Amino acid sequence: MRKVILAKSHISELLSTKYRKRHQLMLYLYDILVDILVKADKYQLSSLSFRFTNEINDEIDLFDELDRQKDIDISEYVYIPHIFFSILRDLNYYLFESLSCIERGKVTVAFSLARKPFQDNLFYLSWILVQPHDFLEKIQYRELREYDVSDLKGKKEFVIDLFLKAKESIQYENDFLDFSKELLDPELLYDIIYNRKAENSLTSVFDQSIHLVTKNKNYPTEKRNLNFIFSDDKIWDDFWRLFYEKTPCILIYLVEVSIAIFEKYFDIDSGIVTLNRYIRNLKIILALSGEENKELESIFDFIFNGDNLSMTCEECGRIYKFNINLVREIKEDYLYTCQNCGFVERLGQYFVSDELLSNKRNILIDNSNDENWKLV
Repeated sequence: MRKVILAKSHISELLSTKYRKRHQLMLYLYDILVDILVKADKYQLSSLSFRFTNEINDEIDLFDELDRQKDIDISEYVYIPHIFFSILRDLNYYLFESLSCIERGKVTVAFSLARKPFQDNLFYLSWILVQPHDFLEKIQYRELREYDVSDLKGKKEFVIDLFLKAKESIQYENDFLDFSKELLDPELLYDIIYNRKAENSLTSVFDQSIHLVTKNKNYPTEKRNLNFIFSDDKIWDDFWRLFYEKTPCILIYLVEVSIAIFEKYFDIDSGIVTLNRYIRNLKIILALSGEENKELESIFDFIFNGDNLSMTCEECGRIYKFNINLVREIKEDYLYTCQNCGFVERLGQYFVSDELLSNKRNILIDNSNDENWKLV
């Protein structure tokens, strides 16, 4: 067998070493979201087949009929996966460019690109996870103002309650690796993302990065100044630090919500859910702790062994042998190398079998009543 050189993630030399662990973590989380979209395209996960309890007129258009009946139960399974993947795709376009810019020191561009995924896409994904029927009903049959995040984000109690319910959905009982109880605080998330009055809010930076002049009373542009135009190195460094201080927690929440939606609508087995959650949580805790943790490393060794996990190289088709080098590589970086052919794979993915995702979604509809179809 030929000698294999282990892979290392490449980070721009422009990025200070003190931010690299957090930046690598954010790229890893971004990769997971990308992988979900790759799987959605590969297995056509938005597709859905229908069966009916009674014979149906071929001339009936299913979507028109659901709209006519103002159905929500059936529509949830028809529309939500498509809406979810579409919002996620849009989010990833902006997130990738934001991470690319912050890595190279283009701070204001990074903040302006992060604004939409963190303020808009994140809100709708939370809503879809917690109240899919309410979201669908609003977007299909109500006025624009009733589902416009620009109007709804000002309703503090509503948004915090949404974040709280989302947090409850992504928490797991008796899981000692569940960081979300401490790290993801709904009120803190609201303040950071939306609250213009909060001292720790990113709203001021989002707005100032887009506009040369801001007149909001909480962060007005200083007289004889323009936002960020005359900033010196110290100011740039302060905002560079702010990005890596605040945005990882937002992205962690966003990824957990996205994965929860994915697992819900595609019936992912609980064992697979647990395995993926352990890998994510370990990488998150190791990246944010800032110090070595022997106990966590031993858990890594336990998860990544031949008895608990089987992984196949996409290039050569051989099963990975979880030797010391491979486990160390997975622990210390976000890439791992096939010891047989040298193919480099990303750890940032959702580990699930092809067989499970190949099973096409289908639903049975009771259409015995022409005026009121029901999901069986």
